[in-house]
Amino acid sequence: MKTRTLLSTLIILPIITLFISGISYGETAFDMMFKTSNKYQDVVVKEVLSSDTFKLESGEKIKLIGLRALKAPERKKERPERDEHGFRIEEPESPLTPVEEKAFTFAVELLEGKHVRLELDNTKIDSNNNTLAYAFLLDDNVFVNKEILRNGFAHLQIRIPNTKYADQLREAYKEATIEKRGVQGE
Repeated sequence: MKTRTLLSTLIILPIITLFISGISYGETAFDMMFKTSNKYQDVVVKEVLSSDTFKLESGEKIKLIGLRALKAPERKKERPERDEHGFRIEEPESPLTPVEEKAFTFAVELLEGKHVRLELDNTKIDSNNNTLAYAFLLDDNVFVNKEILRNGFAHLQIRIPNTKYADQLREAYKEATIEKRGVQGE
């Protein structure tokens, strides 16, 4: 009987430890045991839908944690004009360009076609079945959520229990407000 209790303890104790340690990092025991988070270590952004939502090459929609996007403008379906070297020809930005359009353009330039690493938090899926994540550009480890807020191209929206980077996101939003960038400059 004593051996059976000891054996049960040796099996259950590591599972409980794994579960508790996973909670502090926003991963469930299932995520940690089966490495489901590893599938987000290097993914490619196929299409930006708004300043807080994009689609991966796999078709999965990702919603950035801590942001609420400005209304995205209608996306033009035609291919952008390019010069003889293949670079996109940009029209000069007008002071009359709506901030929503600037935000969308910023997100497209920052993310589209780029390799990113995604980090999940406690709540992994929203009510629209989007995966909730923090995104980091692999090339230079730019924290995408923070960069969009820092430039004033989204509203801050912290929702408990996804608070892993809440302090950094608040600081970026505060900086945009003080510097009157993006939507905070209007």
